[in-house]
Amino acid sequence: MKITSTRRLFLAGTGAVGTAAALAACGGQQTAEEQEQQAAEENSKAAEEQSALPSTAWERMEYDEVPEGGTLRRTVSQLPNNWNSAQTDGNLADLSEIRYPMGYDSEIIYSEAGEKSFNPDYVESAELTSEDPQTVVFKYNPEAKWDNGEPMVVEDLISEWNALKGENTEYQIVSSVGWDQIESITQTDDEYSGEIVFSSPFIDWITLVVPTVPKSVTADPETFNTAYASEPTPNKGPFTVESVDTTGGVVTLGHNEHWWGRAPKLEKIIFSVVDQTTAPQSFANGEIDMLDIANGDVLSQAKSRSDADIQTTNGLTWTHLTLNVQGADGKLDDVKVREAIARGIDREAIGQAVVGPLEAPIVLANNFVYMPGQDGYEDSFGGLEYDPEAAGALLDEAGWVLEGDKRTKDGETLDFSIIIPADTKSNSDRARQVQTNLNALGMNVELQTVPPDAYFDDYILPKQFDAVTFSWVGSQYPESTSANLVYPVDSGQNFTNFADDRIGPVNEQLKAAFDIEERHQLANELSTIIAESFVLIPFYATPNIVGVKTGLVNTGASQFESTDWTQVGFKE
Repeated sequence: MKITSTRRLFLAGTGAVGTAAALAACGGQQTAEEQEQQAAEENSKAAEEQSALPSTAWERMEYDEVPEGGTLRRTVSQLPNNWNSAQTDGNLADLSEIRYPMGYDSEIIYSEAGEKSFNPDYVESAELTSEDPQTVVFKYNPEAKWDNGEPMVVEDLISEWNALKGENTEYQIVSSVGWDQIESITQTDDEYSGEIVFSSPFIDWITLVVPTVPKSVTADPETFNTAYASEPTPNKGPFTVESVDTTGGVVTLGHNEHWWGRAPKLEKIIFSVVDQTTAPQSFANGEIDMLDIANGDVLSQAKSRSDADIQTTNGLTWTHLTLNVQGADGKLDDVKVREAIARGIDREAIGQAVVGPLEAPIVLANNFVYMPGQDGYEDSFGGLEYDPEAAGALLDEAGWVLEGDKRTKDGETLDFSIIIPADTKSNSDRARQVQTNLNALGMNVELQTVPPDAYFDDYILPKQFDAVTFSWVGSQYPESTSANLVYPVDSGQNFTNFADDRIGPVNEQLKAAFDIEERHQLANELSTIIAESFVLIPFYATPNIVGVKTGLVNTGASQFESTDWTQVGFKE
């Protein structure tokens, strides 16, 4: 299962520094030059493995050549608990998938190489006119409007800023990143023209130029938090919600009558709630047109369909084990225990079990900002190898003595549980490997299976767990959003209950670093702090593998490139 992150994960810790240094000393010292060379070699190897896959794998067809009509049938794991993506309950990848054809995140166009440009359907112009103070002048396309017919104006952006900047804690927001660095937003020449002045530099300012919802959604906390729990927010794309069948679990999108751009080729897009165990068979039977493939069994079923194409690309998604330092009656609060867990898990075996059958390279992730092979990537752990002996020694140091086949301390055994959603094989495979490895060290790890629709709502979001393993779906802006998963402690994406005072200052410097070398240095400093905490244990980078009905064009598997939903269709 996946959560959309306003980009990724993180946390940092204290105390692990000395332990890590002691372990490194056993293997001899490295000079700075040797460390730099090793990092370059590791990144080169990761880049080579990643380069075996393309960045975009879908079939392309020019807009004028795409036939009109047709219905695209897709699946989600659950209906949204809140249709407001900026509210904590709405921070799910399924909602993002539903909203993309309705203009969510469409104001910026991402190329196959990851290059970014403003979408002229929404923005006529936007430029950085001053660096001190950082100032952005912009003008919206006057034809742009919400699907309720209201124009998209500067007041919408001002209202969204007031809700998301974090000053009013009654707004239950996912993230205040960037918004909290804005000094002012003012309307200038007309209701479509404005100016943003920042109180401190923010490198990813282009993410803050266009509102995601109208001011009616963000006007007050009660409306923001609860008004869209069961009905969609207004959107601004070529499609709009035509109907929601909560009983049958079906969302149907149709043409937005207020859309001002070129007409979409598809007639409808239907999202149905389908259990992950039955979705592969639904695809094999021709009942749905797209299928996310997460394990070998699903791949085999998808290949059994005669009119199916399998698309594989690099991805921005990575899997992990998240530890709640307040879980297990406080037993996970000890950094030595958390490090023992990290060093006692065979991450390569997890990758072999989950990614190996997908016929894709297994690339372990060791950085909390950059993906393997991405410019700037370094190993933040300095070598997180599977080492049961070192893990056992760390547990001994923490006072957890092996008596028979169990670790005990003050009369207690080292027990904790991993929450997994039912009928989700990739989660289960990861959790079982973790259980096997750690129980061999004398821990007592149990797996607790819960209903899929309760996994996030009842356990992860309220932090009612000891450990969980899911996937983070990254964004195109790793440097400015990575700390959000661990900082601050009450961040809507920090599920660890861990805090480190070192993160804040480094994160502020990173968000202001326009120089690429400085940005990489600070990003890796941040990532190292998080690695030292061992509250997030990364596993592997996940390739994007999508099964599509033969003939579907202009959407599918992609690492960076955004889908133009007006151009998606079925060729004849």
